[in-house]
Amino acid sequence: MRKTLVCAVAIALVVMLLPAGAARKPKPVKVLFLVGGAFHDYKSLPPILADKLKATGDFQVTITEDRNELTASKINKYDVALFYTQGGEMTPDQERGLTEFVKKGKGWAGIHSASDSFANSDAYWNMVGGRFSGHGGGDFHVKIVTQRLDVSRGLTGFDINDETYDHKFHKDAKIIAFARREPGGEPAAWIRFYGEGRVFFTGLGHGQPAWENPAFQKLMIRGMYWAAGREIPCNDTTGRTDCCAK
Repeated sequence: MRKTLVCAVAIALVVMLLPAGAARKPKPVKVLFLVGGAFHDYKSLPPILADKLKATGDFQVTITEDRNELTASKINKYDVALFYTQGGEMTPDQERGLTEFVKKGKGWAGIHSASDSFANSDAYWNMVGGRFSGHGGGDFHVKIVTQRLDVSRGLTGFDINDETYDHKFHKDAKIIAFARREPGGEPAAWIRFYGEGRVFFTGLGHGQPAWENPAFQKLMIRGMYWAAGREIPCNDTTGRTDCCAK
């Protein structure tokens, strides 16, 4: 009995001496990374971001082309759904599973052609906020137009070589654009709340030059933390410059 008591006290002391928060580190965010479609490299590009997310230690990423992962019986094991898709249609069960998942407090994030996906679903268009309406391409600047948001605080503008996505916005969606393309002013990244859940989208991300751009990677990582409802840490990975180094 005495030996058991000594062990218990020793364990308690170890826990007390751990760095603040070490014993309470939250579980990794479980990410459903849905990919697939035409016109984009859905094989080699998604692992670039998945590896960056995993390297933070805060995300577990499952990459799949299986649309049935959107049904309620499967999607609810995840915390955030991340889309790099194009075209296709949603079944009623997939649409219901995804939209209820987000409405009830989970997160959704979309890259580029995710806004050119599932045109048969008005509910999906509403959730995303915008639907692809055309594009150009080349070198351009992305301006951060507000730093009052958690997702954009301390974020700086950047140059990128990418497609210039334009969108038609859903009449019922209220988006908060925090990054805009220059010239033109078209939203390049936005957030919105959907029910109790969070939505993050960027029109950036057509090809390898964009996916390998460090600024794009930082934007996506910050968007994923935000969509998951997690505090965005201050480090080189997120590019946060609004807080003091610890």
